[in-house]
Amino acid sequence: MDVQKPSYLLYFPSSDIRYTIIPKNACSTVKATLLSREGVVVNPMDIDEIHRVLARPYACNETQQGRSLVIIRDPVKRFVSAFLDKLVKNLRPVVWRSVVMHPSITLSLPELAKGSCNGELEIERLTFLDFSRAVALIPDLHLDEHLQSQTWFLAGRRHDYILNFDSPDWQHQLANLVGCNVVVVRPHGTQQYACPDNTFPGADKMTIGALRKNFHLTGRLPSANDFLSQEVIDIIRSRYKCDYSIIADIY
Repeated sequence: MDVQKPSYLLYFPSSDIRYTIIPKNACSTVKATLLSREGVVVNPMDIDEIHRVLARPYACNETQQGRSLVIIRDPVKRFVSAFLDKLVKNLRPVVWRSVVMHPSITLSLPELAKGSCNGELEIERLTFLDFSRAVALIPDLHLDEHLQSQTWFLAGRRHDYILNFDSPDWQHQLANLVGCNVVVVRPHGTQQYACPDNTFPGADKMTIGALRKNFHLTGRLPSANDFLSQEVIDIIRSRYKCDYSIIADIY
């Protein structure tokens, strides 16, 4: 497997930790916590500053020493989170153009390509089920980083510490490891928008356009569980089966 670029590795000398970044795996909170240990003042409400400004000087290469750390997450929950946060809430389709324009999607969803200009797929016409089927056919190399497998970021590296985002005490483990309190960054995921009374049966078959319209009107999104039909779960588990092997190895 190809080794990832150094931009996905950060080294923090005060805690002697080399952190492997995996998008959608609480990386904002982890970075903010490690930065705080360095004495860097962090605004937990400014995610862009944490990612693009404050953490940048700590980029390192493969030879950097230190205790290696990575956070892993249930691939199904990560996939739904990426879909809602980066696709449904994101009103800039150009961000995802490289994904929906991949030949595998057009081939796997030909009925959606028909009738579109130049035979292109329109993001708003895709359902979550459509999107899951299509992404399942695309290799990590051609996917947006929020959809690439977690194994892709690990790149064959061994890690001293692998924390599970889905474990209720992962933040406590992080605090003990870093040696300071966890700085919880304002979540830019979607749980805060989830509809509490589960009024979205069959959400996996709703189009992105319908989901966006509903979010614009009500400020609410379906919960992750609303999307998880057995068909969707089977697709995602098969696509990210290597990630599940990593999670199994923790226990």
